[in-house]
Amino acid sequence: MDLKDIMDLKKLQDLQNHYEEVTGLKAVIVGKTGESLTYTNNFRAEEGGLTIPVIVNEEKIGAVISEKSSEKSIKNAAELLGTIINQFANFEYLNSSGSGRFNSVKDDIKKSGDLVQTINEKTGHLKGIAKKQTILSLNATIEAARSGEAGVGFAVVAKSMQDLSNQSAGIYNDIEKSVEEITNLINSIISELT
Repeated sequence: MDLKDIMDLKKLQDLQNHYEEVTGLKAVIVGKTGESLTYTNNFRAEEGGLTIPVIVNEEKIGAVISEKSSEKSIKNAAELLGTIINQFANFEYLNSSGSGRFNSVKDDIKKSGDLVQTINEKTGHLKGIAKKQTILSLNATIEAARSGEAGVGFAVVAKSMQDLSNQSAGIYNDIEKSVEEITNLINSIISELT
């Protein structure tokens, strides 16, 4: 990562120009490999000048280099410019990396919503099957009663089918309620993100 990759170079130049006007101090901002990202007239990098590293995510991505000066106030001003550039670089880095994460989260939430919709549709199909099972077990009970003594075993099976159908319907209703709650939650998150 390099300072020029995350910073608007025009903004950097503007910061440096304003800083130079206010303090009278000449400085340049350089990238990770030392190339100048900003310019000033008659700048001379000399021994004794200040070099303030620009650090983002614990990585040096550039530096602010000032001309040599013996005045403490000018050195403090150079350190201030370094601090400002550091904060600005970290803000830009977080802003650009956060935007990508935000879009990723939004996409994942949308996919989750689509999956919940699929679950809801499949649950509806299963609920329909449970209703058909209820009707079949009722028909089986009627036929068992018509058969008299010979249909007693069939009546027991029909009763068991009815019980299973009722249990399935209860489970499908619970799933339907849970899916509805999840859908409402996802829609709420999506509306807060947009």
